[in-house]
Amino acid sequence: MLSTEDSYSENKHALHKKHAYAGKKKQSVLSQLVTAVGNFSVQYNFQAISIALLVMSASVCTSNDDSCKEGEQSAWVSSTATATVFVGAITGQLSMGYAGDVFGRNHAMTFTLSLVTIAAILSAAAPSGSSNSVYATIIVMRFILGIGAGGVYPLSATKASEDGGGGGDGIDLNAASWSFFWQVPGSMTPWILALIFSQCDMSADTRWRLLLGLGAIPSSFVVFCSLLETRTALNQGKADDITASHALLNPVHADNFEHHADGAIVSSNSMNSSLGGSGPLNAGLFSDKKEEEPQREQVKFKRYLRERSTWIKLLVTGGGWFIYDVAYYGVNLFGGQILNQISATDDDNVSANSSIAAVTQKQIIALSMGIPACLCAIATLRMVGTKRLQVYGFLLIAFCFILLAALFKPLSHGKYKNTDALFAVYCMLLFSLSYGPNLTTYILPAETYPKEVRATFNGISAACGKLGAVVGVYVFGPMAEGTSYATVMIFCASISVAGAVLTQTCITPKSKNSNTRALLDLEGIDGDGSQDDDNDSIVQ
Repeated sequence: MLSTEDSYSENKHALHKKHAYAGKKKQSVLSQLVTAVGNFSVQYNFQAISIALLVMSASVCTSNDDSCKEGEQSAWVSSTATATVFVGAITGQLSMGYAGDVFGRNHAMTFTLSLVTIAAILSAAAPSGSSNSVYATIIVMRFILGIGAGGVYPLSATKASEDGGGGGDGIDLNAASWSFFWQVPGSMTPWILALIFSQCDMSADTRWRLLLGLGAIPSSFVVFCSLLETRTALNQGKADDITASHALLNPVHADNFEHHADGAIVSSNSMNSSLGGSGPLNAGLFSDKKEEEPQREQVKFKRYLRERSTWIKLLVTGGGWFIYDVAYYGVNLFGGQILNQISATDDDNVSANSSIAAVTQKQIIALSMGIPACLCAIATLRMVGTKRLQVYGFLLIAFCFILLAALFKPLSHGKYKNTDALFAVYCMLLFSLSYGPNLTTYILPAETYPKEVRATFNGISAACGKLGAVVGVYVFGPMAEGTSYATVMIFCASISVAGAVLTQTCITPKSKNSNTRALLDLEGIDGDGSQDDDNDSIVQ
């Protein structure tokens, strides 16, 4: 029979456990919100500039009136706007990924999305004066926004996979996949808002400023949630310390203190801190990475770069992402022409409400293909794993490119012209581009690299993807003018096949559960998040 003192201690310990469980559950929800809404924010802001430039084309003109009504501005406007976003995104992916490894995922996420918030607000509020100064201001702000949005890629993928895996070295690709899913609604939302605004009685100036400025709402929400998560983690660390020290000082509870209600384990660092030691607080199941000296992280990074296996891994994670983005942004080259043909109206002014409504309706339908495609990819990932999903995805993309290349000219010109059929094939291609590599290139770096350099190399891989986007935008244009759109499509099909071959050749899943589980970590992490003994690699 327990004494009164023991009974009191037991009740107090149970209360601490209850509070610890509630705190960890709150952290789980906050972590999911941070990564999901962060991805939503990225795609909203990337897409918002496209429709905003269309809305403002006629009213903020840098060329002659007829050209502006057709959506054509001075050459420096469109080319510079595209280039600055890509340069900003690459800068953000490289710098913020490294910052995530040095200062912690949450701190880096807070900073990078603060940049997005500030840049989105200034994009809407700051532009004034002549048409050239308006576009120049927007371009500068979009560069800053690109840095912030680019930084979200490595941080959200790394954070979602680690937090879903229960902290430590465990990862959960299913959590990262659902975080990525919210990029699709994010890409659709600016077009939905533009469609709504086209039915309202407001000026073009008000509409484009709203479209750009509203991008600050999701990013500021993530900043708030990230700060709240960090504060909750610190409080949770203190609660874990109290529970640990209580168990240590009360042997009757010694069997309970290591395993809380949700399976979290209190570390020796946490106990050391609670007893007056110098160890850092363990912030719990979803704790942010403990801060380390930047010099120490640089040593780890440089040492890892000297390993031959690192470059093989980068060939897979960065090379696959590069190939995918070449194909994806190649679609943008002729996608606009398809939509213009299908959405043709009697009004030659692209900024007119009727023209905006026609274009946005088709674009919303086209972008909505990403929802079933992403859901199918998540379901397939569980069944076949990362490697096979990426191979199947690349081959499906190649098939759809070949199909569109064969049907593009007959369905867009001549007696067989059928814009509905052409749009259906175009939607098939968009479905294929949102399935497979669109997801696997995002999550593969998270399951490939060790935790101490995971965000850094995720950022490098993502930057390789944006380099592929530059190729897709700036190389395919001259290629199409010198040959034809069908030639560009055949080229995109060819490099998609190359992506499938690269994946099939260089990625070797572990034999254990390789066909049914998604968690295939290069450093020997099993699907349950535990460390494997044989440390097999999935990259040869």
